[in-house]
Amino acid sequence: MGARKIISKVVGIAQSGIGVLAIIFAYILYYNLFDIQGMLNTSAQNIPLYMLLLLIFGLVSVISGLFLIMSNA
Repeated sequence: MGARKIISKVVGIAQSGIGVLAIIFAYILYYNLFDIQGMLNTSAQNIPLYMLLLLIFGLVSVISGLFLIMSNA
């Protein structure tokens, strides 16, 4: 494997991991696990917007990361 393929796989895995973490954080924020809404001082009416943005970012990151991983297969 060339250096470009290895770097592409590492970046794809990291990007997918960040996307998964964003989706997990959206879940934690929405269901207020660990009193995260209070720690972040967010109002309840803005939570659906934050969740939407985090889910979109997470899904785009995961899909892009998977494309990076699969493009070298």
